[in-house]
Amino acid sequence: PRLPKKSKKITQNGDETNDLNADSQHSNGSSSITPARRERNESISEEAMSTRRVLPWKPSAMANRSKEDVRPINWSNRPKSYVMRTDEWDEFPNGRWGDSTSPAFGELSDVSHFYSFTLGSEDDRRAMLGHRPLLETDIYEVFAKYVEGTVPHIPWCETPLQPESFLIQPQLAKLNRFGFLTINSQPPVDGLPSSHPVFGWGGKGGRVYQKAYFEFFLSPDKVEILSQMVTHHPNLNLYAVNYAGRDLRVGVEEGGVTALTWGVFPNREILQPTIFDPDIFLVWAD
Repeated sequence: PRLPKKSKKITQNGDETNDLNADSQHSNGSSSITPARRERNESISEEAMSTRRVLPWKPSAMANRSKEDVRPINWSNRPKSYVMRTDEWDEFPNGRWGDSTSPAFGELSDVSHFYSFTLGSEDDRRAMLGHRPLLETDIYEVFAKYVEGTVPHIPWCETPLQPESFLIQPQLAKLNRFGFLTINSQPPVDGLPSSHPVFGWGGKGGRVYQKAYFEFFLSPDKVEILSQMVTHHPNLNLYAVNYAGRDLRVGVEEGGVTALTWGVFPNREILQPTIFDPDIFLVWAD
């Protein structure tokens, strides 16, 4: 069987469509990114050399991206794809995400749009993903095993599950076995030290925050149920888009950009390195 025609992503503050995205506002100090972008002369890496991670995501080593410090969350499990698809941009977000329709951003290229495994023969890949799935639950199991680490990668995730999601690993596996095929996630973080071994980033002496976020594929018959659930929980947002490009929003304003990860550091503006942009989500979902 083919994958469900509707995919969805959830963030506690997200919308629903075939590709579903949801985010949460449980953390104190939730904030949204403003459409303006501030140019800064210094690179963030110059201030964060002493920590384990400069940013929540791995920065590019390319010289023309040295000041890039904001990315949409949708490509967090496909960083190579994102770098390739934005390679021809004149500018890269620095300080704030800004207006994704700006000519400076350019178009997201179709290069690396489709996934190809880089390891193993065709037989190896079939052994990993399944020779001949006969039931939808066979596909669900592949996604669950990816979350559990038995399957090293799937077409939407070129890297293993990120350590920060180990905290919610059992819940993710259970969701996948119920048909919520997750391809991106992060648990909520409320003011942990920026030196934290798993969630820390950005330099010493800071505090880091993030909203809970889940992104997944979901079949059409489960969409209405999920939409009703989110409607009755104002701390949840849902954004979804189906195969035909029709979107569904619950709790998500038109044109809004939301910070999903942010940090507060001494003598620096608040950093917002990971965002959710509905317009960019539609590009990713395509």
